[in-house]
Amino acid sequence: LPLHLTPAVAGKTEKRGICGKDLNKKGTPAGDLAIPEAAGLAPGCVFLLCVTCFQFLHYYDIFSVITFFRNGFRGVLHPALVAESWIVDYNAALATIGFMLFLGFVDDVLDVRWRVKLILPLFASLPLLVAYSGGTTVSIPRPLQSIAHLPSNLDLGWAYLLFMVLVTVFSTNSINILAGVNGLEAGQTFVIACSVLLHNILVVSGFFSATESVREGNLFSAYLMFPLAAVSFALLWYNWYPSRVFVGDTFTYFAGMTIAVAGILGHFSETLLIFLLPQVLNFIYSLPQLFKIVPCPRHRLPVFDPQTGLLRPKDQPDWNLVNLFLQLFGRCGENALCIRLLVFQTLCCGLAFVIRYFLQGVYKA
Repeated sequence: LPLHLTPAVAGKTEKRGICGKDLNKKGTPAGDLAIPEAAGLAPGCVFLLCVTCFQFLHYYDIFSVITFFRNGFRGVLHPALVAESWIVDYNAALATIGFMLFLGFVDDVLDVRWRVKLILPLFASLPLLVAYSGGTTVSIPRPLQSIAHLPSNLDLGWAYLLFMVLVTVFSTNSINILAGVNGLEAGQTFVIACSVLLHNILVVSGFFSATESVREGNLFSAYLMFPLAAVSFALLWYNWYPSRVFVGDTFTYFAGMTIAVAGILGHFSETLLIFLLPQVLNFIYSLPQLFKIVPCPRHRLPVFDPQTGLLRPKDQPDWNLVNLFLQLFGRCGENALCIRLLVFQTLCCGLAFVIRYFLQGVYKA
């Protein structure tokens, strides 16, 4: 469905003048083409539709649903017992993700200032914070228990809600900051979504030891990650080099918020931060420019050489992973640079599984 909707949305945005030029192809005929922006609206809407359908299926016994479809939509659907708190959290997640999708599209249309962009996730996360019915108790790592003389479980109260806000703000902006190369935004989202989905499956199946509530949370996360991976791959089809559409802040905000909601309600925020290790490193490395300690241009992109077709860092390189990779590994084409960054993302996600496997039962009880 997003494969058909994305070009349709791109055509509409192009007619409305919501377009941009690829600065990484400046000086070539491709650099003069107007490329539609905000194409992330199509996969975002399809995602919300899929997640809504998953909620409908959750109300019924899975075996009766399978039998119903096998019999050509004939038979009886047997209702399943669904906790009211689960329904509230699910609807709050839908509202939060939908709100962030809307704010991202507003940003693409109105070109909101950077300072305002940082706090947009705060407003979008309000439905999740208001409706959150989960616990605020966290497990304290065993090394910290002995050093600080803390109990194995500690109730953080309102501080946990503050932590939820910080996770949503970081995750939402992290995808948006690590960008600027064809295919990078959709590609990193696809890799992260697939990794988180695999983690959810391992926890639900019992490969990783977990309580029943944690398994339920990971099942909830899987409901979000499966359609996110699917729509991201469809968008990547059009956004891969040479890009025919720009995903826009519409997609980066929506994708980042979805990942954050999955980590919070799935109760694996620590593991999620390891999946997001490239985004964490990019954020830390970007802090001098983000806080204006070092001059920060509007577009922190490398320099394109139309003679060779290669990208190189500026004489005074911008502080982000895109430019750092060019400094460390040398000049390369835009497509090769994106592949390098996605390989790094994949390796970090693999590291998360290794750490999660070897530390279970050791790092925490």
